[in-house]
Amino acid sequence: VKPEYYDLLNNIKEFVEQNNYEITIVGHTDSIGSNAYNFKLSRRRAESVKAKLLEFGLTEDRIVGIEAMGEEQPIATNETKEGRAQNRRVEFKLVQRENK
Repeated sequence: VKPEYYDLLNNIKEFVEQNNYEITIVGHTDSIGSNAYNFKLSRRRAESVKAKLLEFGLTEDRIVGIEAMGEEQPIATNETKEGRAQNRRVEFKLVQRENK
């Protein structure tokens, strides 16, 4: 995880804690490489973000899943450098925690 994203990840951690959410971290890639490689890369990308959130103090029970999408859900064209950069991303699915 690049240091330029640390503030954003810390903000996500605080939002999740303050608003009683759980998250699933979803990794994505561009289309360069094989499907198998991209699937593994997207999982590593999501796992890296999980590790950084835990390092920032988010508790493990707040992270309820890791999903690897590989190159299956592009948000931009893979025909350009800029588009491929947009497709290399992590997304968060937020779910309100049930009161216990």
